[in-house]
Amino acid sequence: MNKLAALSILAVALVLPAVSSGEIGNIKIDQQKHSKAQAGVGVVTFPHTRHEKLNKCGDCHPKIFIDKAGANKITMKGNMEGKFCGSPNCHNSPRAFALYECAKCHENVKKIK
Repeated sequence: MNKLAALSILAVALVLPAVSSGEIGNIKIDQQKHSKAQAGVGVVTFPHTRHEKLNKCGDCHPKIFIDKAGANKITMKGNMEGKFCGSPNCHNSPRAFALYECAKCHENVKKIK
């Protein structure tokens, strides 16, 4: 095997584990500037790593979410219309908690008395 082929194989071997492991971590979703946000409802911290353990990448990408930072203009209106997290296979299904459980996703939710 020549040196170029060996280096190519090594480069692929070093890069693939990082790409395929998908360890993206938490993603902050703050679309309030794009929508009329409900007063007192804070940003969402999306636990990508937790979702990776429950789903395959192809379950969400690209049919529900575009696989590019900033490309998804996620809003509650969109969620309620069955898009994004409100997809029929996600939080608008028996698979996960319901969309109206605001405090499970949003930071600093004011409690309704």
